[in-house]
Amino acid sequence: MKPDRITRINERVREELSAALYRVGPGDGVEAGRVSFVSAKVSPDLHNAIVEVSILGDEAQARTLMSWLRGHRADFQRHLADTVGLKYTPVLDFRRTEAIEKGARVLSILDELAAQG
Repeated sequence: MKPDRITRINERVREELSAALYRVGPGDGVEAGRVSFVSAKVSPDLHNAIVEVSILGDEAQARTLMSWLRGHRADFQRHLADTVGLKYTPVLDFRRTEAIEKGARVLSILDELAAQG
């Protein structure tokens, strides 16, 4: 598969997962607004995808939300099957990343330095 095509597929999968975030598992009592899908990396054969997830909140909230995501994996995959025209629907593997939290910390440090000086 051409590299630019897989890049487009990765972005489309990430966008559709974000769109599905509020449709999947309504009423479960989780704060889906704390979840951000940072990236999706679909394998060239389209059978699997690693989805990097950033979660705002403490460690307990992150564990709860990761458990919720994994528990609704099939629902997210069903959404992808309905909205993304792929030959195969990839099996999703949600993995937590702290990219957004690290970026927020850097911005906070920069703000502190600017205030000092």
